[in-house]
Amino acid sequence: MPTKAELYVPASLFSNENPLWGASAKVAGYMVRNRISRVGICLQPGRQAVEVLLGCVYAGASACMLSMRWPGAAVNQALGQLGIEYAFTTRTDLEVECLDPAVCYAEKPHIADVGSYEDVATIVYTSGSSATPKAVAHSLENHVTSAQSACAALDLGSSDRWLLSLPLWHVSGISIVFRCSIAGARIVIPDPGMSLIEALSNYQITHVSMVPTQLIRVLEQAQKPPRHLRSVIVGGGPMPQGVLKMAINKGWPIRTTYGMTETTSMVTLSNKNPSPGSSGHVLQGNELKIAGDGEILVRSQAVCLGYLNDDTIVNIADDDGWLHTGDLGRFDENGEFYVLGRKDNMFISGGENISPEEIEYALCDVHGVQKAVVVPVPDPEFGQRPIAFIKGSAKFKDLERILNRELPRFKIPKYYPWPEHIQSHSLKPDRKLFAELAFQLQKNP
Repeated sequence: MPTKAELYVPASLFSNENPLWGASAKVAGYMVRNRISRVGICLQPGRQAVEVLLGCVYAGASACMLSMRWPGAAVNQALGQLGIEYAFTTRTDLEVECLDPAVCYAEKPHIADVGSYEDVATIVYTSGSSATPKAVAHSLENHVTSAQSACAALDLGSSDRWLLSLPLWHVSGISIVFRCSIAGARIVIPDPGMSLIEALSNYQITHVSMVPTQLIRVLEQAQKPPRHLRSVIVGGGPMPQGVLKMAINKGWPIRTTYGMTETTSMVTLSNKNPSPGSSGHVLQGNELKIAGDGEILVRSQAVCLGYLNDDTIVNIADDDGWLHTGDLGRFDENGEFYVLGRKDNMFISGGENISPEEIEYALCDVHGVQKAVVVPVPDPEFGQRPIAFIKGSAKFKDLERILNRELPRFKIPKYYPWPEHIQSHSLKPDRKLFAELAFQLQKNP
């Protein structure tokens, strides 16, 4: 009778035919010899970061993925909270023992018994829609389940090349590594400083993951996609429908998706040329339903172990295994799935429910708008009303005119320019920060 690990873990993940196997197995050997069971990884996206990540998998150790964009104080706080004493990094501002991956390359290769299949494999911080991102614990089972469903939907194979276009401190970046390792596809790591469009063309890329901002930049540089490109997976934030339409009209093979750190990346995926606003259909191995209040619930072996607090894992699924995502969504009559916004972002103005994301989607469709964040401010007449911060060249009077055609009057916001001091690299805006700023602007116009 095969073990659970044998049933789920593809041999390709641990095969010495994997080009990354040798260096990764030596990293594992170093960690085993030094009895390191949990380690921080704070490296720029690149070959060493991938080798260290897989080395942790081979050693049966937990890899805590930390952003190079975080200040030293934030990284040190995360390391301290999780009791981590070692970190693979090139930084000099960390208060733990810093390891250079190169010191591991003289070690003997090591592959652990895969009995740690349900233990913590990675720790990934949420992308930070609040000031306190959460440490999400994933098992090897979570990653493999997610990767297998994605590989099946994308028909990913050994002749394919996936560009590592996202950092490994996001679950979407880690997912590229697991998908390619399982399918035998190549992980292509671009040269530093090379633009995304250059990498897509020069390396004959077949698959790439992008956030909407990356797609916008690519479309500004190229009319048509490189001929080898088969799938552009777009997630990580609201997709302006004007940008989506432009990409499809230019022949880019766009596929939209829905997922989050807690679901170990995507749980839905569209076909090429998706309907406006659609996130596609539910992937094999996942269950998704809409609760009575419109909240999206997900159940899957890819749902994370929980949030890590010191050495305690706090389960975040209910008694029946459903993850309450906090997002609002719906299915249409054809079974296509649509995300409507965050449940906890909703507010009431004059007795009417307002979703900030609905207004943001409409604003981002206007030519000249790069980013938009909508938050409520107190109002003596309506209780609350919407305020929009706009980044880009669009004129406020044009926004007012266009949105008056798209939205009811009570959803038309007052506009402010994007604050110069806010240059967040997070995939999600810090709405609390924007709300505080809006409140101050209302008090002192």
